[in-house]
Amino acid sequence: MSFSIAIDGPAGAGKGTIAKFVSEKFRLKHLDTGLLYREAARLVIQEGVDVLDVVRLEEIAHKVDTKCIIENNLRNEKIASIASQIAVVPSLRRVLTQKMRDFTNNIEPKYQGVVLDGRDVGTVILPQADVKLYITADEQVRALRRTKELEKSALQKILEDIRLRDERDQNRQEAPMQIAEETIILDTTFLSIDEACEKAAKIVTQGMPDIIVKTKIS
Repeated sequence: MSFSIAIDGPAGAGKGTIAKFVSEKFRLKHLDTGLLYREAARLVIQEGVDVLDVVRLEEIAHKVDTKCIIENNLRNEKIASIASQIAVVPSLRRVLTQKMRDFTNNIEPKYQGVVLDGRDVGTVILPQADVKLYITADEQVRALRRTKELEKSALQKILEDIRLRDERDQNRQEAPMQIAEETIILDTTFLSIDEACEKAAKIVTQGMPDIIVKTKIS
């Protein structure tokens, strides 16, 4: 079985950037699991589906294709808000979770394994992951980071959105955001993104088999 890394954490903590850094450093296939929910949200908006229509939402989930997701089309707050709302639907989650697991089972020879980041990777999608990281940071710092990413939005609005999304992700009935057993917590509040990435890479190296560490791409 190939090497696997699960990276979880709330919005704005830096888990996505860290996951991309780790994937490139150790030649791992990367999947931002949140993009599947954002793609589902895009389809919900496109097809005018009611976020309370459970049957239609499951149909939407089946249409999501991990090979055809265009990240740049999904990075806006409207899609993020819809994604967070529909993510509480158990049937939709089950379909997308299976798609994420299928992704980890199709590893091309050029990769040494996989790294997935999201909210429930270590607890639900890849509970058997070789390394589990939970990336977190102070909510004020996370709001400031999001403000820099979305210059047109006000800090207070983003802070309120972060709190709402955290509460929704932590308290949903199906696969709530939790810290999995044997998870290493990395708080990025007082770290630059470069420092956070290097720290994460050091943790990953410690959990990797020697054969993979020796053949990694620097």
